[in-house]
Order: sequence, then C-alpha cells, then structure tokens
Amino acid sequence: MTRKRMAIGAAALLTLAVAGVFLWQGGKLPFGAPKAVAGADTTQGEKDDPEDVAVPVELACASRRAIAAYYRSASTVEADRQVELVTRVGGRVHALSAEEGDWVAQGAVLAELENEREKVQLRQAELKLEDQRRQLERNRAMMDQKLISDQEFDVVRGAYELAETERDLARIALEETRLRAPFAGQITQRRIVAGQQVAAGEAMVTLADFSPLRVRVHLPEAVARKVSAGQRVLVTPDAEGADLEAVVERISPVVDPATSTVRLTLLLRDAGAAVRAGGFVKVRITTDTHTDALAVPKTALVEEGGLRSLFVAEADTVRKVEINAGLYDEQYVEVLDGVEEGAFIVTAGQGGLRHGSRISALNAAAAGYGEAVVASAAGR
Repeated sequence: MTRKRMAIGAAALLTLAVAGVFLWQGGKLPFGAPKAVAGADTTQGEKDDPEDVAVPVELACASRRAIAAYYRSASTVEADRQVELVTRVGGRVHALSAEEGDWVAQGAVLAELENEREKVQLRQAELKLEDQRRQLERNRAMMDQKLISDQEFDVVRGAYELAETERDLARIALEETRLRAPFAGQITQRRIVAGQQVAAGEAMVTLADFSPLRVRVHLPEAVARKVSAGQRVLVTPDAEGADLEAVVERISPVVDPATSTVRLTLLLRDAGAAVRAGGFVKVRITTDTHTDALAVPKTALVEEGGLRSLFVAEADTVRKVEINAGLYDEQYVEVLDGVEEGAFIVTAGQGGLRHGSRISALNAAAAGYGEAVVASAAGR
C-alpha cells in the first residue's frame, strides 16, 4: 500500500513539472519567459499595427453654395368644391341624366323624380292665372270708364295676385322634383338608380369642382411664422412622384389649441391629370434660405450623442473637429464653424477613423485632393 501511494505521488509531481515547463515557454508565468531566438522576426507585431494601415476613404471639398431649410408634411388633395346633392322631396326616381365621371354644366338636370301630379298642378295654376289676368284687364277698362268702384277693382286685382302666387308655388313644387347642378363640375358618385324610392333629404349624387385643386396642411406655429402667403411650395403626388408647383394661398390667423398648429391652404397650379382629388401628396415648404453658406455633404457628419464632428484630411492623415451645423437640405449641411472653405472632408469610411489615422483617398483625383496637397506643400 505504501509503494502504491508513493507511485501516485511521483506521477502527480511529474505532471506538474511538465505543465510548468509548457507555461514557462509560452510566457504565461509571471517570473519569466524564454529569450528570443536569434534571427527571429520581431517586427511582425509592428507590421500588424492598425495605426500604420491606411484607411480607404472618399473626400469632398467644403465649399459655398445656396442652401435652404425645408419643412416636410403630408396631406390629401381636395377639390375646390365638393358637395353631396340631396332631394328636397320624397318620391320615386323617374330618370337619371348623368353618370359617374360625367362633366355637367351649372343648372343641368341630373335626376328627376316622378312629377306628373306637380306638372298638372302647375298647369292648373297657370290656367287660373290666365283667367284672372283677363278679368283684371276687363275691370281696369271699366275702372277707367268709372263703371266700377275702386273697391271692386281692388278685389279683382287681389284675386289676380293670389293666382300668380299659386302659380309660383306650383313651379317650385315641380322644380323640387328635379335635381340640378349648383355649379359646373364632375359627378364623382351616383347613389341612386332609376325606379328607386328616395326620402326627402337623401343624398343622390356627389358633384365636385376640380378647378382648382387645393391641399391643406397643418404646421407648428413656429414654422408657420416663417411662411408667407404667395410663397412657392413643392407638392409631390404619391402616385406620380414628380414635383408639382403650388403656392400658399391662405394662412389661418389662429392656432388650433388642440394641436398647436396653423392651417395653410395651398393652391395647386396646372395639376392636370398628374393628381386627383383625394390623392395622397407630400409637401415641402421652404422655411429659410442662405445664399452663401459654407456647406459639406450630409454623409460627412459624424454624430455622437449631441455632438457633431467631421474628419478633415491633411496630407495622408485626418484630424477630427467638432462643428456647429446650420441649415440642411437633402444633400448638404451648413457648417457654421470648425472648418474653413476649401478644406477636404471625409464623406465615406469614417467608421474606421480616429484622430490622426492614416488615410488613402479613393477619389483623390476626382476631388482634386492630390493637387491641393501639392499646392499646400509648395506654399510651405
């Protein structure tokens, strides 16, 4: 038993010794490491140093240009006038004179209810009025000859005027069975069919006037203060994608307390077939313009928290500078400070950069960066 224990102990010590040798050769022990072998390549680590590897980037020159700030919104196109025409009396639809899509003139009859009774009543009233007119003329002649008194003539004249009123009421009753267009426009919806029984006040057709078309948008009060009546606005129909020109026709004088917004009415000019009433559109309104702004491409911006910075190329390295941005549009952003005109800015490849990194400009010739570096060196 004693020999067996001694053998196990010896094996354990041997295992620990072998493990210690391997750890020492690998430099894992704190009290030493093997010396470098003569002739070994000790510069491999330096070759792999990421600071010595040039990062491929694209550059652009900071230059002055006109730049405008926009406010974007969305809305729908509205007809100048769009109304639902209702019948003033109940009855059965006798005839339809217009269909969806038809253009109609002002005053055109669009639909007519059964109205034989009203036509007869009008004819009866007209005959009665004609009879009263003849009696009035006879009595006027007799009045001139002093054959009747003024009182008798007044009775006959009153009867004529009453008959005239009854004729007018009969005309109105007949006209109420006809649905007429209150203005020229296009029928957008027909809600009835011939033979249908309708009640008084029931909607029959929808009529719209599409000349001109309008768009109403709601802007924050602070933005609305920067917009003026008559200002040009770009409207992009969702279906077409091509910009249309509109102008600010009206600006509401009040702020909606529920949304804290101001309503703007835009007038579309020469929309043609590019847009339809009810269609979805995107609106772009210019709120400010700087004609001589120092600008760089928006892709050059590096945003970290609330800070904005750029990488400025200098020879084969870059330096990181913080900036204050001004106006911006779809492609460019105005730089208020931190960068001078003519500086070359990194617009692509910033993810692999830090202050002092080496760079390789992929578009040096196109951007004119090589010429700028040579001119700078000659100036020094």
